[in-house]
Amino acid sequence: MCATTTESGRSHLDFLSRWRRRRAGVLFAAALLAGCGGGVYIGIGPDDDPPTVSLVVAPTVAQPGQTLTLLADARDDYGVDYVAFYQLLPNGGAVRLGIVPAPPYQLTVVLPADAQDPTQFFARAVDGANQYGDSATAVVRVLR
Repeated sequence: MCATTTESGRSHLDFLSRWRRRRAGVLFAAALLAGCGGGVYIGIGPDDDPPTVSLVVAPTVAQPGQTLTLLADARDDYGVDYVAFYQLLPNGGAVRLGIVPAPPYQLTVVLPADAQDPTQFFARAVDGANQYGDSATAVVRVLR
């Protein structure tokens, strides 16, 4: 194989050889860090996923004035900043009942005297990038 000489007197083969040694050193260091629980993470582009959240409510059958417990399970690839709990209104709107900044994401509320049957709730998990995910609705049957 023929080596080409650059203006500085070094061949392209010398450069390639040095580059391969450095690359091997970087790969070795990354493997060593990964073995210790650390690592080198390289990301290309925005791969931050929005949070996911599920909601349960207890009890699922209640009378107006009765206390309900809303419990959310929220997860995110970079962490959840907070979970907000909402009650759906008959007109399609929603009213925020409260915000919980840390697990357990739990809120206790009183079923209003004018609660419709059924009454529906949902939770919204929000991450540090202000992305959010909503739970499916949780339904409470209202007894009169």
